[in-house]
Amino acid sequence: MATITRQTTLGSPIADAIASQDAAIDAALRDSLNRTVALFDRVRSALAERRARRVAYRELSELNDRELADLGIARADIHNVVRGKFPARV
Repeated sequence: MATITRQTTLGSPIADAIASQDAAIDAALRDSLNRTVALFDRVRSALAERRARRVAYRELSELNDRELADLGIARADIHNVVRGKFPARV
């Protein structure tokens, strides 16, 4: 039995197909990496926002009722103020 081997030269259809496949794989890997980085950015951002809300909640909770009234909020409103769902009074 004879084995047939083909030598490919640059610019041949086989080499072009391999180069095209390699480019597609590289593009898919770059896209996957970009999506992963974006996911971690969203997680980091969400954690930073959560941390800021906890700090704000703690600071507002430490105020007495008179200080809260000076700010125009009641103790029961602290949760909504921190979450940004408190109606703005003009």
